[in-house]
Amino acid sequence: MKETSRSFDVVIVGGGVCGSFLAGLLGKKRKVLLIESDTHPSPLGRRISVSGNGRCNFFNEDLLFEDNLPSFIEPLKNHFFHEGRKYPIETLSFLKDKLGIRYFKEGKLYYPYFNRAECVRNPILKALENSLVENKTDFVERIDRKSHSIYLRDEKDPLKYSRLVFCVGGRSYDRKDFEPRLFSSLGLPYRPFLPSLCPLLVAEKIPSYLVGQRLRGKVSLLCGKKVVAMEEGEVLFRRDALSGIAVFQLSRIYDEMVSHGEKGPFSLAVDYSEHDGCSGLGSGMDSLPLFLLRYLKECRKKLFEPLSFSVASCASFENSQVSYGGLDLSSFDWDFSLLEDRAFFAIGECLDVNLPCGGYNIGTSLIEAFVVADSLGGLS
Repeated sequence: MKETSRSFDVVIVGGGVCGSFLAGLLGKKRKVLLIESDTHPSPLGRRISVSGNGRCNFFNEDLLFEDNLPSFIEPLKNHFFHEGRKYPIETLSFLKDKLGIRYFKEGKLYYPYFNRAECVRNPILKALENSLVENKTDFVERIDRKSHSIYLRDEKDPLKYSRLVFCVGGRSYDRKDFEPRLFSSLGLPYRPFLPSLCPLLVAEKIPSYLVGQRLRGKVSLLCGKKVVAMEEGEVLFRRDALSGIAVFQLSRIYDEMVSHGEKGPFSLAVDYSEHDGCSGLGSGMDSLPLFLLRYLKECRKKLFEPLSFSVASCASFENSQVSYGGLDLSSFDWDFSLLEDRAFFAIGECLDVNLPCGGYNIGTSLIEAFVVADSLGGLS
């Protein structure tokens, strides 16, 4: 039978943050194909546009320092700092010096100078546009690692690759086309995905006058009577859930415990007696917002007694910023190549690394793409 498949030096599956940035890095030195299943008119790097409510907090200072990495970044330490290389610093310098992305800091968070996500996304896409990368909009149905073949929904014959970079993301937000069979076709262990960085559904009925209201304070996640994590920030009351940045951060801890078999019961305690270094103690009932005053009376709670809610589950994938789960990171070498198959790389949300809000998810995606590009000779 006549061979009709096409071959590429590198095939990148997934045109999100990782895939778009990596393709631009490799495209001038390799024959690269970038496959993205999203049929949106402008699909590449689309998640950047919604980061930080459109401001795009694309990096966190915690990623830069090898000796002081937060515990949730530790699994990536040997990938980011290898044989004297400091890939986080190199990545940030590349974004500034080569792509022209100017930025400023708020605390530990890095934002584009003009506070607009397009000021990060556009330079990345411009670099991709100026490369020789071939783009294809199609759905990858399965990958045969033994024959280096990729089978697409709309093409009869498979594509061939010398190197494949798998960065399809997880199941969160707008990933309506997620297909578990694609992960299964890899023949690799992976943790099934759960929604993460998302609202937590509660058993209690949230009264209509409370829906849409916000309250700042300290929010604790309890397993039984034990506090397992606490976050300070804003809580947003929804019809059937608690939302807001503090709850988002706690949802990843909830996911981690549930995925490891913890049964709970889980609950949330909202302590609004202090926030941002200020105390509300000593305030009278007349100083309370009316929605809170009404809720305290209906629930028969004392002033500044924490509000309690029973956690039912995480919200849906559609309401999550990322997903928890994915391919086992221990199966991959320092450059994110598979230990048993050096032609296969995986980066981004498809790896089982549990990261919080605050520039960590986009930041690690950019660094991981930079590491792979260096490994494949795209930076030399």
